Formats: sequence, C-alpha cells, structure tokens
Amino acid sequence: MSGQIFISYARNDNVRPPGRDDLKGFVTFLDEQLRYQLMRLGDSGPKLWRDTRRIDAAEQFDPEIAKAIAASQLLLVILSRNWVTRPWCRRELELFCARWKTVDEARRHIVVAALNHVPSDQIPAPLQGQEGYRFFDLAQEDEAGQEQEFFARGRVADPRYDTRVDDLARYLWRALPRTASASATPASARVAQPSPDSANGRTVYVAKAAGDMRLAYDRLLKELTSAGYMVTPPPDVDIPYEDAATFIDQALATAEFSVHVLGERLGYAPDGEAPIVQLQLARAVDRAAAGGRFHRVLWAPRFLTQIEDTTVERDPLNVIARLDRQLDNDTVIGDNLSAFVEFLFQHLERTSAVAQLPAGLPGGALIYVYHRPEDEEYATNLALALRERHFNAVVPVFEGEPAEIENYHRDTLRECQAVVLCWAKSPEVWARATCREWRSWEKLGRSERFAVRGLVAGPPPGSRKWSLLRLPPQNEIDLILDLTEQAKPSPEALEPLIRAAAPHRN
Repeated sequence: MSGQIFISYARNDNVRPPGRDDLKGFVTFLDEQLRYQLMRLGDSGPKLWRDTRRIDAAEQFDPEIAKAIAASQLLLVILSRNWVTRPWCRRELELFCARWKTVDEARRHIVVAALNHVPSDQIPAPLQGQEGYRFFDLAQEDEAGQEQEFFARGRVADPRYDTRVDDLARYLWRALPRTASASATPASARVAQPSPDSANGRTVYVAKAAGDMRLAYDRLLKELTSAGYMVTPPPDVDIPYEDAATFIDQALATAEFSVHVLGERLGYAPDGEAPIVQLQLARAVDRAAAGGRFHRVLWAPRFLTQIEDTTVERDPLNVIARLDRQLDNDTVIGDNLSAFVEFLFQHLERTSAVAQLPAGLPGGALIYVYHRPEDEEYATNLALALRERHFNAVVPVFEGEPAEIENYHRDTLRECQAVVLCWAKSPEVWARATCREWRSWEKLGRSERFAVRGLVAGPPPGSRKWSLLRLPPQNEIDLILDLTEQAKPSPEALEPLIRAAAPHRN
C-alpha cells in the first residue's frame, strides 16, 4: 500500500558548501538516498514529498504545503538547531498534528531524523521522547556544537551514515502501510455525514479551520453529524484555491447559520483572497446582510492551548476585532470547547422550529402582533416586517377607554388568521399568562382555529427566555422564534411563521 511522507526541514540545513556546486546539501542528499532505498524495497512503498521552493521568512503559509501535509500519512522531521528556530517549520508540525485527535496520536505518525544535537528543552512537545535516527555522534550528552556529523561539507563523513539511511528507509517502508490502514486518515475525513434516514434536515456551515484549531473543528464535525445535522462545506472537501469566495457563498446559502472556531492562525490564502479564516468570516457577513435568520456563532476561546503545550489568554472580542468586525446578531463564546459544544446544541434546540414547519399562511392574511407597551418599538418593526411579506399585520391599541381597548383586543383575536405574541422587554409572567389565554380558540369566540399561534422572543436574551424556548407551553403555542440576538427582526427571519399554518391545531 503506497502513501506519502512529508519532509519538514530548515532551509539552512540544505545549503551546499560555498563554491562547490558539484556537492549537495544534507537534506537533498538524504532525500535522494531515501528514494533510492525505498525503490529497492519495492515500488509499492511510500512516496516522499519535499518543498524545494522554501522561503522561511514567508508570512503566509503556502497552500501547496498545506495540501501536501493534508495528503501525507507520515511527517519526517529533519531535526536540528536550525529547525527548532524556524516558525515555518513549527507551522508544518502544528498543521500535521492538528489532523489527529490528540498529540499522542500525532506522535505515532512522526519520524525524526536528527542532523545535530538539540537541547531537550527546545524540542516541541510532539517530538519529545523520540530517539529517532541520529546522523551524528556526541561524545558527551547536551554538548551542542561538539557533534561528529555523519554528513559534513557536502560529503558522507562517516560510514554510519549509510547504515542510518538503510534503517530509516526500512522503517518508513514498513511503517507507512501500517499507519495508513490503521488511523492515518485525518479525523475530518473519518467523519461521515448523516444518512438520509438519520438526518434531521438541518444544515450548519462549519467554517474550515486553520491548523491550530483542527482538533476543535474535527470534534464539532463529529458531534453535529452524530446528532443528525448536515455540515457544509463537506468535511472531506477543501476550499479551492481558485474561485474560493463562490465556493463559500454556495455553501453558506444552504445553511441556517455559520460556526467559526478562531485560534491564532489564519490558514492558507486562496488565489487573490484573504486567508481562509478571515475569508469565511467576511463571506458570512455578506450572507447575514442579505437578510433572513442567518447569523454567525463565533468561538474564540479565552484560554488557548497551543501545540507546544503553552496556554495564552485572550480577549474574545479583541480576537474578533483583529480578524473581522462584529455584527449585532453575532454570538461570541469564549468558554472551553466542551462548554461551547453544549451551547451550540442548546442554540440548535432553541431554533429547532425553523426546520420542522409545514407550509401555508396565505398572503394578505390578518396577523395580530400582540405586545405590551414597553415592547412597542420591537413589535412595530415586527409588524412592518410582516407587511413587507404582504400580510395585514396589526398591533393592539393602548389609548382610550379601558372597555374600548378590551373590545378591540377581543375583536381582533376573533377575526385574525394568526396571532403572534411579541416578548422582548415585557415580564415573563405576562407572556406565559397570555399564551394560556390562547389555549382554546372557542373560548375566544372564534369560528375556527388559528392558522398559527406564534411567539417571537426578542432582545434582550436571558435565562428565562431560554427556559421558555426549551420548554414551550404545550397546546398553547404552535411556534416559537428565537430572535433574541436580532435588534430588528427582518422579513426573512419570519419565514418559519409564514410557513407554519396548520389547520389541524387546537
């Protein structure tokens, strides 16, 4: 079984001796020797991938390198004092490790070929404890700079070099088929979308993550797909380098909302575009501006553990400001991953009515938007949004004789096709009591059932609204819309209400 091995190295470890173009650097020579040995062991053996266009000082991570790492089952690190000081090399290690569920699992897919001695306190965590294949001899431990290197000044300087190459090649030839068949497939590729029978009909855009957040990304995929949610873009499809914005827009158009996991890395940059983390945030802004219930859920953990086992503290809002701009209907979470996953499922439960509604409220229908005086502004905007959808939305009156106000209220309840309770700043007890009044349409003097009895929960959000959204009153309300994060309801956000007419409700 063939596979690919990615060679990670520092450019300075492949420099030829000055004035000797006939000689080769350590990495090039090792690469050629390994290819020769692997060919001798069998054509079905692993293939080596090495970037020969390296620019260590580059700020952007080369997308070709990201693709090669994603396609590789083993990482061969040419460990040296140069390698540990190169941010570029660290990025390669981080990106490779992020493909696996844990650092321990990643270690099983990393092989070390040591060019010279590196003090243990400078070695990154995923490489700690790996003896690897030494291409040097050290008379005294921890005496960096005093090594006897097996390859020096473009030539093999010690016969042990050939032995090390043979041993390394044999290990790679044996190890890659084993790891490829066992667990070398990236965690993201192992996540299957729900089958048609198990899918719940709802789709969430989970933004492709940079290398430092791939573990979190993979867990979100697993949690969502296991619960029956469709995820877009497909986990096994990368954002293309060409026409990336169109690809993202098409995926966003199918989703209820987008989820973005934000670390410190930005990911690769498609042709002519910003890096993928920022690009997806920006395209989601445009999707939200188009209207509807679409919004962004942003996870920017306050405490971020990095590959080197160090933890940095961040302000989530500052993270958003650095990458993009915050929208009024954004949800920003800074808790740990487990808490974020729990929140995400609560959020999905609160909006569950969106994907479970039949079709049918006719145009021109009379909809009564009932509310308290303190919610007049929000309710008026709600009624205007319904009128934009060509419905005859009316609101209660608050000035006049009490008896006349009550008569108007009762008459409107009898005549309207649908009734919507607008609960924003008003007390919870009023909202629950009003819902109870709507339990029986006959007692209201109606000749027929309501097409729909809806409750729109407006801002501000709160634990009591969250409780009602999770445990709606049975036989009193047909539909609940969670708009607590929308300062002004849009016509598109009310689509579930418009589609929710049901002639058989009580």
